[in-house]
Amino acid sequence: MKTAEANFHFPVLGFTPDKEIWGFTDLNRLTRCGPRTLKNDLQIGMELIDANGRRWIVRDVQRTGRPGALLPWLMSTLLTASAQSRIEHELDPLEPVSLKEAQERACAAMEAFEEDYIGESREKDFLPLLAKVKRTKKIADIYKRLQPDTFEGY
Repeated sequence: MKTAEANFHFPVLGFTPDKEIWGFTDLNRLTRCGPRTLKNDLQIGMELIDANGRRWIVRDVQRTGRPGALLPWLMSTLLTASAQSRIEHELDPLEPVSLKEAQERACAAMEAFEEDYIGESREKDFLPLLAKVKRTKKIADIYKRLQPDTFEGY
């Protein structure tokens, strides 16, 4: 199935095989990426979990063009040296997950990349955030707490 056919309920969390967590607020953000994402197949094997707990695995990613009009795209490319692409995923559906499973996946991602969540100290920043993720009431709340990055800059 293609990305647009999945009928995601946003926000969507993405968990890559190396345990990183990514986040997407809408289809536009999910289907945009920077050049390194395509070159290094960073999304292959990523599991996507939508706000309703439905889950898919990314089997393939294809570039379909640029993400907008030519002039803004060209200016952005010249200024940042990072041309974004519009992409389409080939997805396979998986069994849905519970809130508890999504929380556990998010906490494992946080623990794997703890340095990304530490501001002043582990005790002051990381541990309270981890506790908040464990207490979320909805999958969408995990996204709200973590505000994970997208692939647009990579």
